Amino acid sequence: MNTLNPQQAAAIATGVYRLMNRSISELQARGGELGCEDMFTVNDSSRFTGKSGGLIAWKDITGFGYIAAGQGSYQGEVLLATRGTQSKPDWLSNLNIGLQLGPGGYPVHAGFNQVWKSFAPEIMAFLRNRNPATIHCVGHSLGGALATLGADYLSAAQAGAVKLYTFGAPRTGVGLFAESLTSRVGAANMFRVYHTSDPVPMIPVFPFQHAPAGKRGLPVKNGNHGLISKDAHSMDPSYINAVASLSWPGLEAASREAELSPGKIESWLNAAAASGSPVMAGSAFVLKMIGKVINWILSKAGALAVGAVGLALTATATLLDHLAWMLHRAAQFSKEVAGHVENLVVVIFKFLGRPLVKGMSLTLVFISFVLDLLFQRLRSTALGAVALAGR
Repeated sequence: MNTLNPQQAAAIATGVYRLMNRSISELQARGGELGCEDMFTVNDSSRFTGKSGGLIAWKDITGFGYIAAGQGSYQGEVLLATRGTQSKPDWLSNLNIGLQLGPGGYPVHAGFNQVWKSFAPEIMAFLRNRNPATIHCVGHSLGGALATLGADYLSAAQAGAVKLYTFGAPRTGVGLFAESLTSRVGAANMFRVYHTSDPVPMIPVFPFQHAPAGKRGLPVKNGNHGLISKDAHSMDPSYINAVASLSWPGLEAASREAELSPGKIESWLNAAAASGSPVMAGSAFVLKMIGKVINWILSKAGALAVGAVGLALTATATLLDHLAWMLHRAAQFSKEVAGHVENLVVVIFKFLGRPLVKGMSLTLVFISFVLDLLFQRLRSTALGAVALAGR
């Protein structure tokens, strides 16, 4: 069973963008490449279109990728490549952060799922009467989320052994989705590359989780001094350069990081929130730690958090509203947990470079306000990143 190497997967994730507004024959006539040449057979029938936009307005039909049969050593295999954000309707799909049941029957990001459903029939038609040994799903950014949904559908349908390769992909579904997909595809067949300073993999927020479940992914870095960077999201040069000379085992070895114990998370939080302690505004590491702290605080509240997640899947309030509600209830759990939530608020204000609020009261309205400040900043940066990547 073949595995695409990092350079091949990156070339495919880059090349698929060229099909948004042109056919494969038009691209080839101009000397353009998709990155899959000599491995998979492509022609105009390989390209499929999809629909992006909000639930009501801004619907736009464009090329979203291609599906192709293997040749040579890839004979009997299939490639599914999907592109990332390139237009305003694509952005609206990114912002549609509701929940829908995905192809495998678990809750996923509604906007991504709407795009997937718009071209899924073409994928099914291509695979009819085929029995591929392996199906390679590849994508960057929104295309990574769509590749993940493709892997979900294909593995649930037992269409063939699935391998998933994503670059800078956002979180696609909730924890149950990530766990189910990982159990079917296998963590060893899922290659999630993300830049530590790329804001897009940092969204959407809890309860969304990355797949493969229980695995950190394959982080790469550049010389931006640890600040969140819009430029870090681009396939070329950011991700192309990051994997230029590395194998998957090489990326795995470079990404190893000791797991932080709850005690170390608490120690970091206390130190970062301490009076006079500096926190670098816009730091990717600090934002990562904020996420770890939130999960740690909710875990201390135990069953309360679990019940709230179930509520989030059925009620009409936004997921951010539910996260604020969970933290508010967690603060009521004990004086100790309330102290952790207070420290979390202090660190968030430091991260945003805003003056601290004196005499804070951990009301639901105040916690909602703080989270909204944080995620508006993150969302704005992420949208700027996908805008740059789509140029």
